[in-house]
Amino acid sequence: TTKAMIKTAAFGSGSESTIDIAPGVDVSTILAIVYGIGQVGHHYVKDGFNSYVADPLKESLTGAAIETAGLEGVAQTYTATSNDAVRHAHRLERTAKFFNDTFFK
Repeated sequence: TTKAMIKTAAFGSGSESTIDIAPGVDVSTILAIVYGIGQVGHHYVKDGFNSYVADPLKESLTGAAIETAGLEGVAQTYTATSNDAVRHAHRLERTAKFFNDTFFK
């Protein structure tokens, strides 16, 4: 049925939910809250998987590949250079903000 397809799309496969709403209550607010809770739960699981399983695995494989290829020095130089570039960009941004706030307001 259409109702079952909407529930499956909103809450995931195999889940069922019945929302009992009293007369006069704003249905859209309650449904927004229910959908929001579902979205937060979905992202919580996804982010947890990425943070504790997928990302460490990617980093381990990348580190092993760099080590196997003998490129540790190149990777360290690249990391140091990119960190320096970011630091200098932040300094430039702070200096530009100072001049804008001080002289052009």
